Amino acid sequence: MKNLFYLLFALFILSSVSLAQVKTDEKTITINKATGDTTYTESIIISESEDITPRNHMFVVNPLKFFLFYNISYFHKVSESVIVGGGVQTPTMEDLSGFGINAEVRFYPTGKNMRGFYIAPNISFNSISNKSGSDTNLFSFGGLAGWQWFPTDEFALGLGIGLDYYTGSKKDEYNDFSNYDGFVPAVRFDVGYAW
Repeated sequence: MKNLFYLLFALFILSSVSLAQVKTDEKTITINKATGDTTYTESIIISESEDITPRNHMFVVNPLKFFLFYNISYFHKVSESVIVGGGVQTPTMEDLSGFGINAEVRFYPTGKNMRGFYIAPNISFNSISNKSGSDTNLFSFGGLAGWQWFPTDEFALGLGIGLDYYTGSKKDEYNDFSNYDGFVPAVRFDVGYAW
């Protein structure tokens, strides 16, 4: 877990550095050959760069979720401020089986589609069973606040935090799924490809 924290911290720092301002110092000496006059000019240029690469599609996985679920999601651009997406997942633990689907809408208040700060309401459905015979059908809805950026043109990274509310039906004589009811914090670390 400690190594994962260091990896996330390093990725955040690297992405922040790529968005920094650029400072350029220029010094020029000009000599007029006819009069011998020397002109010395010094200037400092500060510039900012912004990624304006158009992106309409994005596939992402959440590696943090691999402890519980294999997952993949697809997002599609609706407008400069809105993208919609859906995903599938299946449990990674060998004593669990089942599947899950989810849907999400991301709103980018700055109008920079798939880049920067976003707010994302979401819903999901999961059907999970274990070897002891317990099964549950969980429905959840919640919201996230996150940040999406692109260290390269197509490589996508994202971080998000939020809260989900889980409810559903259970056949659970051993109380295996009793913890899956109520509010649960949500953490997202997306890695993906966009074009």
